[in-house]
Amino acid sequence: MNVIAIRPRTDDQYTPSEEGGELGTFSLKWIFAFLVRRWILIAAVGLLVFILCFTSFLFQRSQYTATALVMINAGQDQVLAPDQMVGGQQMAPAQVVDSQLEVLRSRELAGRLVDALNLVNDPEWNVMLPPDQAPVAGPVVPPAAETPQEAATREQLRQNVIVAVANSISVNRRGLTYAAEVSATSTNPERAAQMANRLVDLFQQYQMEARLDSANRANSWLSTRVRELRDDVQEKEAIVERYRAQTGLLSAQGGLLSEQQTADLQGNLTQARADLAEREARLQQLQATISVGGSADAIAGVLNSSVISQLRAQEAQIARRQADYESRYGEAHPSVQNVRAERTDIRNQINAEIARISSGLRTEVEVARARVNALEANMDLMRGEMVGNNEQLVRLREYEREAAASRTVYESFLTRFHEIADQGTMRTMPAQLVSAATVPTEPSSPRLSIAFVLSIVLGAGLGLAAGFLAEALDEGFGDADEVERKLGVPALATVPKLRRTDLRQVPPASQHPVGYLLERQVSAFTESYRVLRTTIIFAAGQPKTQIVAITSAVPDEGKTTVSLCLSRVSALSGQRVLLIDCDLRRRSVKDVLGIEPTTGLLQVLAGEASWRQAIYADELSGMHVLPLSEAGFTPKDIFGAEDMSRLLAELRNSYDLIVLDCAPVLAVAETRVVVAKADCAVVVARWQKTPIRAVRSALQQLQSAGANVRGVALNCVDRRVPGYYTYPAYDFSES
Repeated sequence: MNVIAIRPRTDDQYTPSEEGGELGTFSLKWIFAFLVRRWILIAAVGLLVFILCFTSFLFQRSQYTATALVMINAGQDQVLAPDQMVGGQQMAPAQVVDSQLEVLRSRELAGRLVDALNLVNDPEWNVMLPPDQAPVAGPVVPPAAETPQEAATREQLRQNVIVAVANSISVNRRGLTYAAEVSATSTNPERAAQMANRLVDLFQQYQMEARLDSANRANSWLSTRVRELRDDVQEKEAIVERYRAQTGLLSAQGGLLSEQQTADLQGNLTQARADLAEREARLQQLQATISVGGSADAIAGVLNSSVISQLRAQEAQIARRQADYESRYGEAHPSVQNVRAERTDIRNQINAEIARISSGLRTEVEVARARVNALEANMDLMRGEMVGNNEQLVRLREYEREAAASRTVYESFLTRFHEIADQGTMRTMPAQLVSAATVPTEPSSPRLSIAFVLSIVLGAGLGLAAGFLAEALDEGFGDADEVERKLGVPALATVPKLRRTDLRQVPPASQHPVGYLLERQVSAFTESYRVLRTTIIFAAGQPKTQIVAITSAVPDEGKTTVSLCLSRVSALSGQRVLLIDCDLRRRSVKDVLGIEPTTGLLQVLAGEASWRQAIYADELSGMHVLPLSEAGFTPKDIFGAEDMSRLLAELRNSYDLIVLDCAPVLAVAETRVVVAKADCAVVVARWQKTPIRAVRSALQQLQSAGANVRGVALNCVDRRVPGYYTYPAYDFSES
């Protein structure tokens, strides 16, 4: 039974790289190396682009640009006031200016300019006309009779001219000001100035037409709206008056009659209550003064009576005369008696007056009280009547509010209607021409200095782009560092490429890398294999290496040449070396060495001959070769059988180094089996040719088969190509 020996994995085996890109890291060193590697491509593409661009600029027709300066009016025509609009929002002046600039750039104005200057009949703008035809002045006059198809064709031609003219016009605002530069470009300087100035005129006409049209439409709408609002106000005010008449809620002097009556009655009642309180207070004070026996003077002060005051003055005079008479005549004198009688009469008059006034006060209090009671009764009656009218009054107030709101809206729209009517009659210019365009004396394009710089920049950019594209499409390895960075395995050696000039230095029979190694043993090529041998055999941390499998990811990588050169270098160093050809399909070893074996590896494994009978000795180097004979292909798994393992075990005792020349990993299945039986494996990759993904896939497959991949040998490295080989080469010429 055939058994495939799988070597257990170790911690230092190959780990696939996580790097996804093929361009590597962008460092200054990498950029410099990239420029050195691709400078020929970059220079060629850049020079070609520069020549094409600059030549195209040189053969361009001269273009002239004329510029007019316009001051934009930032005011707005509004049908409604800001407080009448929803949210009260309006455009800022800067937005108004930007909107006017967009009008200047519009196809509408470009179309008017085309029609005004008859640019349809100008060969500069109409590509359908012959270049030598003279422009036709005057406006466009369509033919009297034309078919719909001809009309459509003519309109399509006009639209094409409008697009061309619109592309030749530029409108730019000067900073944050309201000034704008209107520029027109043409091959004719007079035509450029004419186009710029005429465009400004057309813009002013367009804005005036738009303003008048807007005012007319606004007046028409406002007049209709004012009539509707007037009718609405009249209707709602009529509803209010009819409801007043129906409910009896009459009004006088701006208020309801019942409310005015209630207010008057309330005022009269308040006044009556005040009069009653005053009279009651005077009566109570009089009664209190009389009850405590107050003097006539005190009573007179309470009553505030002039009659009592006069009587008290007469009584005082009589009292003085009485005292005078009594002192002169005595009490029994008749004069004294008369005076006493007069004084008594005066006192009686005072008491009578007090009684009369007191009675009058009582009467006044009763009358005032009766008046207050009557007013209160009337007030209660009016309140009852108003309570009954509350619901009707609420409805009346609602009707009045609706009528007042409608009148407010009506008056506002009526005012705006008159303002819009006045605004439509004003001839204010929406834009003012500050500076008219003059005929340019120098072309605006092409400018050779700018064209030269632009061609250089474009050439350099496309050259670098071509270089980066070539670098991205280059799937091969550039140097040993790239091998280690992208694969995660060491680069064991970099084998230089042998040019034809190198091979011509040796005899014709040796003009092959294997023969060159023997003829030029002191050379960079031979030394690279000594480095490969050293890194394989004397690798630190690795067990003794006796069997080495040489393979590649894909065919034509030079693995057979590497196997032969490695074997010869090892044999020349004094080792006993055996090279076994394990590529059952190509069998290249015998062809390179020029031998025709009749017995080979297949016969040894089949037991038809011993390995000693199939060995061929290389007299030039001393190595031994176990080739493959010309016998046909066998479908048997000869490498997975125990015979191969026993053969290798037996050969270990006879040779110091055994090199297995294996088939490519991705092309042949049994390669993984052979490599797994070796102490280590070396994958050969061709410089700048072998795809990185192929080598990565081959390493993964070898790892899954249990192979101990020692590293990658980079073959056919051209160290004279700049930008790839970054280490200084050793000079072997003196040796």
